[in-house]
Amino acid sequence: MFATFGIPSVLVSDNGPQFTSHTFRSFLEVSKVVHKTCAPFNPASNGQVERYVQTIKKNLKAMKDEKGDMDMKIQMLLMQLRKASNSSGGNAYHLMFGRNIRTRLDLMVEDSTSKNIKENKEMSKKSRVFSIGDRVQALCYNIKGVKWSFGKVSKRIGNVMYLIQMDKGCIWKRHVNQMLPCKFEGKD
Repeated sequence: MFATFGIPSVLVSDNGPQFTSHTFRSFLEVSKVVHKTCAPFNPASNGQVERYVQTIKKNLKAMKDEKGDMDMKIQMLLMQLRKASNSSGGNAYHLMFGRNIRTRLDLMVEDSTSKNIKENKEMSKKSRVFSIGDRVQALCYNIKGVKWSFGKVSKRIGNVMYLIQMDKGCIWKRHVNQMLPCKFEGKD
């Protein structure tokens, strides 16, 4: 967890052996982490964690008739809980990562940002479509000092991938970002 999210300034835990071992205590000391533990055999003294456990149990009970195994249900529940607003009006995910988590509910409501992204992709697709036989320039990677070579589109092999019959006789596979329309019919 620390490698992924960074070293915290305070760690609250129970008195499990993994948290009270000499190795772990030394690591926390070197990392300047304040370690707070609850009273032994009294997990209720860590009220925030206990409340969270109650919330998860209640929600898992409500999900018992839904499809999927327990692991999937827990992951879905955690995602929803991390997106839920807290007392300060934010949510856990936004506080940690500076952006909101995207859920299935968000997929039902198309916002202006995703609409603009879709429009830009459509515009880009329309302006970067080549037909078989179109004269094109393709980025050249195998001839030193030559950046572009000329040829004709021989086959479309995906939404953005083409095979190009080059003027020199070979066939190159190129992405539309590696191609430009050619305005003249001459050979290079």
